[in-house]
Amino acid sequence: MKPLKVCLSGALVLPLLLLSLEVAGCANPDAPAAHVMILGNQDVTALDADDVVRIMRQAAFSDQQIIDLGTDLRNALAAGGAAQIRVGKMVEAIFAVDGPYLGVSSRRRGSFIYDPRTGRFR
Repeated sequence: MKPLKVCLSGALVLPLLLLSLEVAGCANPDAPAAHVMILGNQDVTALDADDVVRIMRQAAFSDQQIIDLGTDLRNALAAGGAAQIRVGKMVEAIFAVDGPYLGVSSRRRGSFIYDPRTGRFR
């Protein structure tokens, strides 16, 4: 019986390589997954990257969490006006737009209000 030869085209090799690198990634397998959930709200806001970094740092998120979740948080607040970030089963923070302000309630740092127009906390 002859061995089966598999010929992979160049178009298929790159996606398979990227998928294998993603699966083998360097994330801590014991760490619970973190994700952003969109919540409905009447008001929405478009934050820039600096705003997202400021509010996530104030809410005690790590630099890696800001990189991993920041874009999703920004998009959630622009689309739905409110969001929550969960790490595993724990809600780490809730963000809600109220007029020109962004209210944040964080498990580790309490509650605060951010004014995107001035870049300051109240």
